[in-house]
Amino acid sequence: MRKTIILTAILVAFSTIAAKAQQIVNVSQKNNDIVVEYDLTNPADFVRLYVSLDGGETYRGPLKEVSGDLANVPAGYNHSITWHVLREFGTDAFESDQVRFKLSVKLKEKWYKETFITFNGAYSFLPQASFGFSVGQVKHFGWFVSVMSNGNFSGFSHAVDCDGNGYTSEGYLPSYTGEKSKMRLSVMGGGVMRLSGPLCARVGVGYGNRTMRWQVNDGSWNRIKDSSFEGVDLSAGLQLNLGGFVASLEAVTTQFQTIEGKLGLGFSF
Repeated sequence: MRKTIILTAILVAFSTIAAKAQQIVNVSQKNNDIVVEYDLTNPADFVRLYVSLDGGETYRGPLKEVSGDLANVPAGYNHSITWHVLREFGTDAFESDQVRFKLSVKLKEKWYKETFITFNGAYSFLPQASFGFSVGQVKHFGWFVSVMSNGNFSGFSHAVDCDGNGYTSEGYLPSYTGEKSKMRLSVMGGGVMRLSGPLCARVGVGYGNRTMRWQVNDGSWNRIKDSSFEGVDLSAGLQLNLGGFVASLEAVTTQFQTIEGKLGLGFSF
């Protein structure tokens, strides 16, 4: 039967996050396997083992035929990874003075609950602009609410609908004054999920109203049906929470009939 011959090797420890986050403390041979023992000063999402057979010039890995403390490893001592050498390399022997090991450690990220406020601006190609704010909280998961308006709330009332040329559904063309009125209102809430580090995804749902009206000579208002939508607002986008600064970018649609870009800038605490 083949036997691996690995004596005490010169050890090199390496971390992708922090140089002192982990340390190899012992390497030993157990039958045909190699056991690498290490300590962690911080919890890790995962630990990967690499080996060099040429004195550290090049490393192979991450090694696949391994078992032990590899994922969701708590901080502390006496962790170990067992390398099943013959399964991976199928070799008889290594030159012990040329063997090096290193670890790659992805530390668990520590994020605290943040409350954020952003001041938003949005624009669609109707054209129609609106302004407002969002408030929310996030740790790994969170929530937000958002209110947007252009300051005009008169679009809830109108006499009749007309098409883009001003004709009513009966084919009548009223006499218009030339005055126009645009209303934009959006009230929504949604969820926030941290993707990685300061980057979060956010999706929202709520009520939306986009109304464009023309004034008739008798003082009434006709709604332009082709440019007016009322119903469900949906949003999806990204949010960056970094050092107390918050920026968000979303796409918002009303009834899937139109789309607007929404930009938010603010702070968190």
